[in-house]
Amino acid sequence: MYNIVRLGNRRVSAIGGFMLLCAGLFGCSGISPQVASATQGTMEPDEHHTTAQWYCEQAEANHAEAARYERRAASLGGYVDPKGFVRNGMLTAAQTHRAKARDMEQLAAAYKQELTVACQ
Repeated sequence: MYNIVRLGNRRVSAIGGFMLLCAGLFGCSGISPQVASATQGTMEPDEHHTTAQWYCEQAEANHAEAARYERRAASLGGYVDPKGFVRNGMLTAAQTHRAKARDMEQLAAAYKQELTVACQ
């Protein structure tokens, strides 16, 4: 019984390793632009508008969250965080939210090609 379980674990680890190898070689995001372009062509103008507005709202929310992290990082004193680990973590979180906001703005721009939606 023990040998069967060990053999099963080797198979699972071999299959998992193969899947990681394929994901590394081909990338996990290679399908998403094709899927997005296929679904984008079948959407109604109202759906384009609604989707672009949603992406704009998400971008604004991410900008606000990044600003909140930056304010909290600036308010930390030397006694609270003498080595700067917490401050650097908050600045990293702010950068992550800024990057998400840029991605959302780019997605909104893709949906705005046919429509005019202001993303402020």
